[in-house]
Amino acid sequence: YRRAVYHQNARASVVDLMTDFDQPDCAFSAPKRAETTTPLQALTMLNHKFTLDMSAALAERLQAEAADDVTAQIHRAYQLCYSREPSAEEQQSCRQFIDEYGLASLCRVLLNTSEMIYVQ
Repeated sequence: YRRAVYHQNARASVVDLMTDFDQPDCAFSAPKRAETTTPLQALTMLNHKFTLDMSAALAERLQAEAADDVTAQIHRAYQLCYSREPSAEEQQSCRQFIDEYGLASLCRVLLNTSEMIYVQ
């Protein structure tokens, strides 16, 4: 199952993020939604302002909770995102990624993994 988003909005408003994920027209009843998977959805998850803002917020939280200890930041990120500890290989990959691209970019990646998006 894919994780769901529940959002209450006025009938006249349109949430641009949700339109890429087949949000039905609020003016009409929609007892069943269409199911699609498109490349635009993946790009939206990576590049939408909401995702970027949430990635930055997660990075700020990790820095506040773990200071400059990169290992602690990685462990906390995995606890928050996946409710588990990272493997040694994941920890090494994350450390290299942080060194090259920064903590906020790692958070962006973690929020876009199948493990985060889909419920087991």
